[in-house]
Amino acid sequence: MNLYIRKADLTAGNILIIANQSKETIFIAARDKNNPFLIKLYNRLNTLIGEVKLKNNFLKIYSIDINGEEKATINALPMIDLKYVYLSKANWNVLGNLAASDYYVKKAGKEIMCVQPTVLSQGQPGIEMSFDNLDDGPMGTLLAIFLDKYVKLPTLAPKTDLNHLGLKSKMPYLNNFKDK
Repeated sequence: MNLYIRKADLTAGNILIIANQSKETIFIAARDKNNPFLIKLYNRLNTLIGEVKLKNNFLKIYSIDINGEEKATINALPMIDLKYVYLSKANWNVLGNLAASDYYVKKAGKEIMCVQPTVLSQGQPGIEMSFDNLDDGPMGTLLAIFLDKYVKLPTLAPKTDLNHLGLKSKMPYLNNFKDK
């Protein structure tokens, strides 16, 4: 099963529409304006089926609850490692380029979900989520929305002059020896 989310909704919107290939709404997600990491997922009948919420503020651990039961916790900080996230309890490993939304999810060595950028109708950019099992849809959708909001590309520091760092050694900081 393939589900699609518009990139414009992910970056700026508080209401996200998750649709299938025939543009039929499958899920509706809502983000809290004050806390963008609090994400609630509803089905077509506007029934709450899952949410991502802060579990431990000090360690910044988030939990994914489906139907009121905690199904997974996000233990890794994707801001530090942009290539890997582990979800405990569910035993999901997220591998790939998280910043570009091009990753896959494995459980017990078997790929269960794939997320990749795509171009939607009318040329709008979006992400495509491919699931092997429809039961993984709510948790996978919450994970994809959370990672898209949480992962930030590291900002580059302003260019530093490496020659005047105040080093005591007279050797240049970078070994700029030229071949003779």
